[in-house]
Amino acid sequence: MIFSLLNVRKKTAAAVAGIGIAALCLWGLSLWQDISLQEMLNILLSTVLMLGSIILAAGLLTVVIKLLAAAVQKISHFDDDEDRLN
Repeated sequence: MIFSLLNVRKKTAAAVAGIGIAALCLWGLSLWQDISLQEMLNILLSTVLMLGSIILAAGLLTVVIKLLAAAVQKISHFDDDEDRLN
């Protein structure tokens, strides 16, 4: 494969190949359905932006949940220490 000559990791090569295949499929679809290439690219860009925002929101939600869990754990340990002193 060409990616092995470029010393690219397998996951990166798979991602690049997937994007290339998706772009070619969209181009073929635009020719078949007589849709302008600009309109198809706008749809592709909006889809990528939507997926990126979903990934970003999921990451932020994960961080918030982990911070809340750490705060609750810290508070519960603080209460346990006070009970032991009394």
